[in-house]
Amino acid sequence: MLDIAAATVLAQDFLDRQVSHEGMTFALAEGESVRVGAAFYFDCQSTAFLSSGDLRDMAVGTGYVCVDGDTGECRQLGAVESAGLDFF
Repeated sequence: MLDIAAATVLAQDFLDRQVSHEGMTFALAEGESVRVGAAFYFDCQSTAFLSSGDLRDMAVGTGYVCVDGDTGECRQLGAVESAGLDFF
C-alpha cells in the first residue's frame, strides 16, 4: 500500500506525462488530497492558474487525479465524476 508521499509523486508524474501539453501544464493543488479506501484523490489545475489566480488561466473540464494505493495506477477523472465526489 502506498503512502500519501508516494501517491503524490505518482500523481504529479502522471500529470507531467499524460495530461500536460505544450501551452498548458498541470500541477497538483497544494493541500488538496484525500484518501478513500485504497485510493488517493488529488485536485489539480493549470500551473498558470495556480500561480496567478487569474480565471483566464484556469483549465475547465478537468477532474481529480486518482491513484490506486495498491497498484500505483493513475487516472484522471472527468469533471462530472469529480463534481459528484465533491472532495474539495
